[in-house]
Amino acid sequence: MHDDPRLRAFADAVIASPHNLVSQRAKDELWERHVLESAALAEILPGPGRLLDVGSGGGLPGMVIALRRPDLQVTLLDSSQKKTTFLADVITELDVDVAVERGRAEDVRSGPLGQSFDIVTARAVAPLGRLLGWTIPFLVPGGLLYAVKGERWREELAEAVGELRTWDAQVMATPPDQPSEDPHQPRVVVLRRGTKVGT
Repeated sequence: MHDDPRLRAFADAVIASPHNLVSQRAKDELWERHVLESAALAEILPGPGRLLDVGSGGGLPGMVIALRRPDLQVTLLDSSQKKTTFLADVITELDVDVAVERGRAEDVRSGPLGQSFDIVTARAVAPLGRLLGWTIPFLVPGGLLYAVKGERWREELAEAVGELRTWDAQVMATPPDQPSEDPHQPRVVVLRRGTKVGT
């Protein structure tokens, strides 16, 4: 992973971009915290299948997943034109097969992308209650949401009970109580979309 030249090239592109894709602090921690965490997420995803990364921003974790998991058909979704332009440029530069869509999740979820993906990922996008409405509609029945969360994941999950029912989503996995020995392992809440089509 550390020796992956395309991952290094991607990280260099994020840092070199004039578009302020990530904060200065995130730039300082880009490889150790953000790229390696995204790569660790890529390792635990099922496959093959179609994956949508909601709120891709500068490509974390979506671009990293695409680079690490060629068995997944990755689509990156973000509402920012400067970020989607950057992503399109880096996709061409790294010669990786990834689609980029620009739009707000809540606006495009009922369009052609709706109910089209086996997996949806979202990293530091929104609290779970709000995130469910932005992600679950993109999943096929039985599809899985991998939400990378912070330390408040328990509170977010407790507060999202109503939304879980609304979106027919079932909790499949939560972060372990004991921290992982791997410092890059993300905290992931995994949710499964039920079979009620059209919610």
